[in-house]
Amino acid sequence: MRKIKIAFIKYGGLGAGGTERWLQNVAAKIDKSKFDIDYFYTGDENPARLQFMQEHSVNLIKIKASGKVSDWGEWIETDLFEKFDENQYDLIQTAIAGETEWPFYLFKKPVIQRIALDYGVDFSPNVYHSFFMSKWMRDKWANMGGIKTLSSIVPFGIEMPHSAENLRKELNIPVDSVVAGFHQRVDDNTFSDIPLESFAKMQNDNRYFIIMGGSSKYSEQAQRLGLKNFIHLPHSADKKTISKFLNTLDIFAHGRKDGETFGAVFAEALLHHCPCLGHQTATSNAHKETMGCGGLFAKNPKDYTLKLKQLFESRPLRNKLSDNGFTYAKQKFIDKDYIKDIEKVYLDICKNLPAYTRKVRFFQALRKLKRSVVLYKKEKLGNKRKYTILGIKFSIKKK
Repeated sequence: MRKIKIAFIKYGGLGAGGTERWLQNVAAKIDKSKFDIDYFYTGDENPARLQFMQEHSVNLIKIKASGKVSDWGEWIETDLFEKFDENQYDLIQTAIAGETEWPFYLFKKPVIQRIALDYGVDFSPNVYHSFFMSKWMRDKWANMGGIKTLSSIVPFGIEMPHSAENLRKELNIPVDSVVAGFHQRVDDNTFSDIPLESFAKMQNDNRYFIIMGGSSKYSEQAQRLGLKNFIHLPHSADKKTISKFLNTLDIFAHGRKDGETFGAVFAEALLHHCPCLGHQTATSNAHKETMGCGGLFAKNPKDYTLKLKQLFESRPLRNKLSDNGFTYAKQKFIDKDYIKDIEKVYLDICKNLPAYTRKVRFFQALRKLKRSVVLYKKEKLGNKRKYTILGIKFSIKKK
């Protein structure tokens, strides 16, 4: 059987974000006896992610681009179409925020998406399947018009700890101290003032809060609050460093302004036996689903403070959440081989492309009908009742 040839294309595709890592993991771990992968990317290479891809012998092709005309718009000064010819591939795999994004709507070959954010739906006719990390995200996408039948949940890429060591000795943190914290990419847009505001209300000599990565605003906030035992470490994408950091924590106390559409950091924390704490946001809240029985979910800043205090003060609570969370995360993210589910989607599309295309067109037509026809509507106009049912309008005069 001929190998299925897939082009992975991602702007900034060798970064260390969760979306980029998902694509990288699929490209690296897919069955190379069945699939032939070329990985097209723009931008700088994160050293740890570059090394990971090279270790898995992924064919990397760097694309030039000096920027975008808009968030989802055309790439500026790019040589994409000089290096990429879609006729050489069976499928195109990418990851997008949700809405239609350049250049993927231009292609005639089937496009498979990994949807990262809840920003909308791509209605392009060449979209054959969409992958999601969480049920929360998939359901929200479907409610916005996504075709649920042509989608699946694949929380792939979560790994067991890469080190049993921790950073306490290096950071001069006593063995008996209780340590809370989290790690995050360097981005001012994700900054949340809730974790440190809460910690400031319960800090003492035996309690620490450490953050690896994240915005510089955390250090500024800690200084403003007069926090004594706060440590801000540089960001790292190195797996061993992340494991050492998580092994240092007694509590994974997370904060993020825009929330999570999955929350890989929570899954990783659970597998390092960390009880978790997260907070509700106005946008994305899939992290409640991800941490499951291994954490607490705060509805507001006051509730976060209360729950953080409980976690600092109660070792039995921490132990219970740690044990439950590890078992839950291992069963959900490690024991199931999600790469097989991803491969099955690729194989199903390619083994009978005409039939699969008819299936896609049917559901796309059904979606268009649903979006254009009013299924049911009731209006009151004076002594009349106006109804619209399946697009048919009629009125009934009230006696």
